[in-house]
Amino acid sequence: MVEPAPTVPRRRTQQERRETMINRLIDATIAVIAEAGYANASLGVICERSGVSRGGLFRHFDSRLDLMVATAAEVGRRHIVAARQRLADLREPTLIEALRVMRNRHRDVENVVWFELMVASRTDSDLRTRLSETGRQFFAEIVEAARLVPGAELFGEEDLDMLVTSLEHMFDGEAIRREISPDPVAEERRLELVAEFAEFLIMRRLNAAQE
Repeated sequence: MVEPAPTVPRRRTQQERRETMINRLIDATIAVIAEAGYANASLGVICERSGVSRGGLFRHFDSRLDLMVATAAEVGRRHIVAARQRLADLREPTLIEALRVMRNRHRDVENVVWFELMVASRTDSDLRTRLSETGRQFFAEIVEAARLVPGAELFGEEDLDMLVTSLEHMFDGEAIRREISPDPVAEERRLELVAEFAEFLIMRRLNAAQE
């Protein structure tokens, strides 16, 4: 009996190796910022966490700023992918289910990193300039994801943008405050009231369309 030839593992391409290295660095940056804050996320700590040398880091990012901007973009991408997937899993989510998905995403570790980067950009003009476009794209994609919620089609682009942005601000503030003073009962009641208000707006628009 002839023994089969041993399978030779496929060698990864240079592009695959590059993507793996970048992902390791970004994952490490997310973890370090979430645990220690933006100010303490030095390149040395990130390299140690990722297992990538400084030389390896600088082969992919010209500066710490470039790494932070890439991390912000990845945080936004993960936020949108997770929200869309959760809404799709619900198939036809009720308003309160959709709002709960939105709130939970704002409590996730990736959003903590986004908070840290936004706060840091207040006094870092270079970071603020670089994050401005990333932020615009991120929030535009959040509004698009909101169109998966029943009733969203009743609102024009500007009104939907205003509603979703207002909810973003509310959930951002709640996520920060609950780190200091959590109040699950009040948080749930707030969610219920917002859902009631949204349902009222939808019914009013439906009635207006039928007149």
